[in-house]
Amino acid sequence: MNADAWDEEAEEARLRDMERECASNSEASPDYYKILNVSRHASTEQVRDSYKRLSLLFHPDRHHDAESREWAHRQFNIINRAYEVLTDPRSRAAYDQLGEEGVRLSAALGLKVQSPRDLQAAFQHYARCQRIEEIELWSRSNSEIVVDIDSTKLKFLSWMTKAGAYRAKSSHGDNNCVEGVHMQHSFSADLATDLLGTVTGKMFLHGSSRFSNVFGTLKYTAGIKSWASVKMPALPPYTVTFRGMHYLNRYRFYVAKVNQQTLNLLTPPSVSVSYGHVFGRLIGTLTMSTGNRYALGPFWANSPTRFGLESSNKAAAAKPSHPLESIPSTVALDLFSSGNKQGRFTANVTAGIEHSWVATSYTRKIDDHFSITGGLGVAGLGIPMPRDSHFRIGDEHDNQDEPVAIDVTSGIQGFADARVHVEMTATIDSWTNLTWDVEVNLSTGVKVTISLTRLEHNIQLPILLTPILELDVAAYAMLLPAAVALGLHYAVLKPRRRRAIQQRVDELKEEQRSQLHIQRLHAEETVRLLAPSAERSRAAARAADGLVIESALYGDLPFGIAAQNSNSLHAALDHFWNSRSALSTADEPRACDVTLALQSLITNNQLVIASGGGKYSLPGFYDPSFGVEKSLFVRYRFRGVQHEVIVKDDEALAIPMKAHSLGSQT
Repeated sequence: MNADAWDEEAEEARLRDMERECASNSEASPDYYKILNVSRHASTEQVRDSYKRLSLLFHPDRHHDAESREWAHRQFNIINRAYEVLTDPRSRAAYDQLGEEGVRLSAALGLKVQSPRDLQAAFQHYARCQRIEEIELWSRSNSEIVVDIDSTKLKFLSWMTKAGAYRAKSSHGDNNCVEGVHMQHSFSADLATDLLGTVTGKMFLHGSSRFSNVFGTLKYTAGIKSWASVKMPALPPYTVTFRGMHYLNRYRFYVAKVNQQTLNLLTPPSVSVSYGHVFGRLIGTLTMSTGNRYALGPFWANSPTRFGLESSNKAAAAKPSHPLESIPSTVALDLFSSGNKQGRFTANVTAGIEHSWVATSYTRKIDDHFSITGGLGVAGLGIPMPRDSHFRIGDEHDNQDEPVAIDVTSGIQGFADARVHVEMTATIDSWTNLTWDVEVNLSTGVKVTISLTRLEHNIQLPILLTPILELDVAAYAMLLPAAVALGLHYAVLKPRRRRAIQQRVDELKEEQRSQLHIQRLHAEETVRLLAPSAERSRAAARAADGLVIESALYGDLPFGIAAQNSNSLHAALDHFWNSRSALSTADEPRACDVTLALQSLITNNQLVIASGGGKYSLPGFYDPSFGVEKSLFVRYRFRGVQHEVIVKDDEALAIPMKAHSLGSQT
């Protein structure tokens, strides 16, 4: 198999199937549904009927020699255990969630619930907790570090951009390229069954602006449909944030947020409410935000956050000691797809008095480990300004005689802006992602953000390449890294993952070699126990012109066995015997003969094998080709007509059926 033909997604799926199959082959986790040959939705009566039939076949009193009695007793105990578990509602609910381990824990959990449905919900919760237990210590602690870098201040990189070359010629250029640093770290812990506590520390430094604080968050979860949280800092400014979410049903939900910047209610709270609806793979939300610039009669009429507030002694007296964020009111519509194998998209339309924009992005998935995102945004911005003031455009260090000044008489200065961004994400390993994001903005220039994420820990390096729009810089920032990333992906990372997958597959196969030998011995002994009753059933069926299994193979069947629509009995027989011959001369067993095993499962001239899971747990079966897609081939005779069928390992089998007929009668 060459590298070009190697399907990574298919091989990863195959590896997951092998790991599940390895777990199922273990005697510690038997498949009780397959042991009794019933579906997972079978009623208690269906389980009881199957148990009665199989218990008669394997009852120790029906076998006389000591060795056969011992093997029969072992199989009888397995069947009896399967019956006990699947006929008890509590044990069955526990087994469906966690297998045999869940049955062992059902007694402890069963004391805390009142019904099988409650027990199933409890085990679903336990199963989710078990799946994240190994990474919980990492994920409950998360951190973020952001370092803003202005590359135009680095003289050795000044040749890359026009803005950098201009700054290098000025006397104000220096090598202090770090514009700002932002750090955040949080830790979460369960304070009670439905109460989660989080402590978050934040630090921000940008020029002369500095900020640091510690926040505490309490989140209460009411069942599976609702949650609410409150967040408050330990140091001023004391901004309190309330959040909540409620699911009306699986398709509709509400989200609410209330932000209060002053505990003395000097400013109005900012309230936003979102309504979401799920349309298949598409999710839409409508959000309305009040902002904090409104007033209710005399309340908040002199709030410092209100736009257009005239200077007055009363307003000056009400001014707080710390700066406040002035939030405008907006209405936003968001659409995004939940994704598929090819990609996903997002779209946003936001309308407001001062800020309005339209943005969209699309993510193309190259494979499970590499994706590219492209986005476009257009904004119309209004900047609130004091009356009779000037708006300066340009760098204060520019060697212009005078900066450009615009008289503002209306209080709002508007202009348009546009943004394009391209993002590439590569998966380094199971826990680590590397992202390269290029943003091109009419007003802020070209910026590259390098992000490294491992579990819930993230490091970002936003690098300003140029503060003005330079298309050649934008093109180089997009195309060169994309070419390098694709080269590394296909030349280094993908081959490395291929070797890791193959190594894991080889390890699983080696682990299963000894198990295969034991399973084969058990299956052969089971067939020996079933042989007398199977031969009697076959003889009676032949005499009554009933259902007779003539030949059956289970395993890897790549030898062109005739399909269901075959019209030539002789050709079908030739194919079958060629397959038998090829299997007998193979270096390793690839299929097993299950003719007698299937004959013993016939009841009233009917044979039904439920779908789901592998058939290797059926009595008299074993897994002869671990890690390979298996099939079951059956040739049978019913009412003198030859029939033939082949089904996949997880498909159901029901015989006799007219569709299986070869059209020959003897």
